[in-house]
Amino acid sequence: MHPLSVQIITRDRNLQKEIHQEYVVQTRHPRWELAKILFRAMFSLRYR
Repeated sequence: MHPLSVQIITRDRNLQKEIHQEYVVQTRHPRWELAKILFRAMFSLRYR
């Protein structure tokens, strides 16, 4: 098992603060887990 820790920091201009999301995963396939986390993060972004 390989540990995978990912931290995503975004800035919300309306609230004037940074939003931190952290994921820690124990997996045999860290690249696949990283791809899933990034894919999920992309869909949680809101463009204005």
